[in-house]
Amino acid sequence: MRRSVPVVGRSQAQDARKPRYVEVAEALAEAISNGTYPVGSTLPSEAELCSRFSVSRFTARAALGALQKKGYLSRKPKVGSVVVAKDVQTKYSVLVNSTADLLRFSGSTTVRPVRVEDVTLDAGQAAELGGVEGELWIKVSTCRISPDTGLAVSWAEYYLRPDLRPIVPLIGAKRRPVYALIEEFNGRSIVKIEQKVEACMLPKAIAKILGAPLRSPALRAIHRLYSRDDPRPFYSVLSLYPAGRFHMAQTLTRET
Repeated sequence: MRRSVPVVGRSQAQDARKPRYVEVAEALAEAISNGTYPVGSTLPSEAELCSRFSVSRFTARAALGALQKKGYLSRKPKVGSVVVAKDVQTKYSVLVNSTADLLRFSGSTTVRPVRVEDVTLDAGQAAELGGVEGELWIKVSTCRISPDTGLAVSWAEYYLRPDLRPIVPLIGAKRRPVYALIEEFNGRSIVKIEQKVEACMLPKAIAKILGAPLRSPALRAIHRLYSRDDPRPFYSVLSLYPAGRFHMAQTLTRET
């Protein structure tokens, strides 16, 4: 079935306010937001947009490019413009050259707890998190929220050793990163972070919470945080970033 999007009328007043491609982009964004084009669907082709909005191919392409830049869609050769988000998503960028840089990024979003549970680590979890198989840890599942838009930008699971249970009620209650709560609680400063990053498919349940396409690509990162004179991490974090919402850059200097 062909979906219809109202043609935006053109006037001298509108021409003075905003470019034509912006009007087209706004009309399409509204259609995405109200469900005319749900996540996973494909927008009309550039040729169809030219006809529908009475614009040039250049204007149609610019409108689609603007929506892609804002995070509404992904443009793929031979597929078209696929809707990947119902609302504007915030892309977070971080330049990481030190432990301080990584910790600074972790404090740039608001943490919203989703559930808290005790978990007994299996062999795979123990290897990834730096724990011991059969050991009891506290798992706090959260969404990281953009303070600017209020939208979920990533999923984070905090795995805490049992002695940190008193800080669990504070996670999300105050706009403070988890590491700062821990340092204040036990006076143990973070001196080392081990990082493992890999690609994965976003699990269905988490994709639904984050408003991302089901089984879409994501970045999976595990961080193990250590204090001084302790061979084991006192907490670890598993984070999932849907495609297009996070960018990390590093500068490496060759040793002489």
